[in-house]
Amino acid sequence: MRLVLASAAVLALAACAPAGSGLSPSATRTAANPCFRPNLVRNFTAPNEQTLYVRTSATEVFQIDATVCRDLPQAVSIALEPLGGTSRLCVGDQARLRSPTTGPEPCRVRVLRQLTTDQIAALPSRDRP
Repeated sequence: MRLVLASAAVLALAACAPAGSGLSPSATRTAANPCFRPNLVRNFTAPNEQTLYVRTSATEVFQIDATVCRDLPQAVSIALEPLGGTSRLCVGDQARLRSPTTGPEPCRVRVLRQLTTDQIAALPSRDRP
């Protein structure tokens, strides 16, 4: 009988506990950790084999870093594939970058930051997407 009462008490307390959102951490990012959908990338530039800037809207530019992505500055098209099964990329997330110019193997990249308006303006015009 005591076991039944103890079990009932534990279940009652568990029912009162707050439930989690059920969303992955990357799906609940805030303005402090901005995200974008790779399929909405409008334009990009790659000033070197380690740096990629992608424009996702009129005012949003993200910097993406790669260890070395061969011939990235010559790329005319890219595809970003989030790792982890999400449809968005947030600052700090890793992804695969594919491009016909970089070869058959994808490059591993990481979203480094979202640039501010001043940082976008400070980029040389040839590097601004």
